[in-house]
Amino acid sequence: MLLESGIYRLVYEYYETRILFGYNRYGDHLPSISRICDMFQMAPATVRNALSVLEKKGLIQVDARKTAKVIYKSSPAGFRKNAMKYFAPREAGIQELCESGRLLLEPLWEEGVRRWDEKNWQWFMNKLMAPSANAVSLPVEFYYLALLSLDNGLALNFYWEVIGYIRLPYLVNKDEKEIMPYTSTGSRRENVVIWLHEQFADFYCEAVQEIKTFLRKNEKTVFPKGAEQLPFHWNVYRQRPQLCYTMVSLIIREINLGVYTAGSYLPSLPKMAEIYEVSVSTVRRTLSILNSLGLTESYHGKGTQICTTVRPMDFSRTEIREGMRLYLESLEVLALTIRRISFYTLEHICEDERRRLEEEFVKMLREGKSYRSFEICLFFIEEKCPLSIVRECYGKIREMLAWGYPFTLHRLKARSLHDEYKERIQKAAEDLHQKNYMAFAEKWESLLKHEEKMMKSRLSNDMAAAEKE
Repeated sequence: MLLESGIYRLVYEYYETRILFGYNRYGDHLPSISRICDMFQMAPATVRNALSVLEKKGLIQVDARKTAKVIYKSSPAGFRKNAMKYFAPREAGIQELCESGRLLLEPLWEEGVRRWDEKNWQWFMNKLMAPSANAVSLPVEFYYLALLSLDNGLALNFYWEVIGYIRLPYLVNKDEKEIMPYTSTGSRRENVVIWLHEQFADFYCEAVQEIKTFLRKNEKTVFPKGAEQLPFHWNVYRQRPQLCYTMVSLIIREINLGVYTAGSYLPSLPKMAEIYEVSVSTVRRTLSILNSLGLTESYHGKGTQICTTVRPMDFSRTEIREGMRLYLESLEVLALTIRRISFYTLEHICEDERRRLEEEFVKMLREGKSYRSFEICLFFIEEKCPLSIVRECYGKIREMLAWGYPFTLHRLKARSLHDEYKERIQKAAEDLHQKNYMAFAEKWESLLKHEEKMMKSRLSNDMAAAEKE
């Protein structure tokens, strides 16, 4: 129920962390497979996959007739060293999540709470008021339950990637006295949102402080000169052909920017492989997807031409359906988070940077390319936001949004992309000039929510029609 792709990592990382840090020690038995299934709400095959990885790593021994046993041996000093090796290079990212989580995760689960229908809302409230002792910490479980109602695999993917990076929730010992149910007399959704905010602050900030204290106490024995920081990396494409998807996005953006113009031919396969530093087979798969997106057409003996009129997409291809699903989900995540993040970024930049952004908007409008505002705004946040987790998240979203460009062109047909967006973008540019950052952020939120609603409806209908054919 948690995630359909790569979810075994949740079980694997949970027990790996607890074994290496000494929470589960040599000779201890892990819970039964059925118990782990209940704890993590997943299928037996997924749990067995996770245990198999742990066994290959030499951490446990799996017996078909007994529960898995921990075979990893270490001393208290060894466990501390393992923890130092993991947390010291991630200290900055873990500490930063207090602020990044407020901007990125809170808007998602707040919207999730609002979307529950009455039946599921009652189920959710029952979970809050009578929680069960599961593997991950209670606040983490509540946020997951709230995110479920978004029906957005990308949001869940991002959430579990963050949990896997910080690892803190894996180290909470769950017993009855630690489980704090929702006890407020009010069951209004606004009350629950406030309570979840408080839970996050209490749980996460306390855990971060404990990690900092642990690192300061032990850093001289393990990292006498400090640890090089490892930033959070969001692997969106687990179990998918990441390089090919990235290449598609990159070429679409270059077409959008005019690097490749309508009617022109892309470089030859060997030349593109050289330019983008990939294999010829990757280029070939990329061009096949671009053809199915209706953006290009390949001719034997001549090469691949950028279409002057975008053709309908081939939704029969799994890659196209997957790419468009990621596009819609990234658009939704963006619509829910852009107001807070754009305002935060503008509040934390210098005057010269704000002026350069304004100049970009003016130039874009003057050239009749208001549709480029999405790319410009996201790239600005990716480059200038002081929070590295936000930069990583928005960089991936900017990549996935490119998949919507061919569909937008096909949808508008004879209408101009510039005319579609120029009025809204002109008003946003005026807010930027007047340094009215909140108004600028709110206009972006309004535009993206409108775009998300419209595109979801049109794309869903087209994809459903293609499946019936």
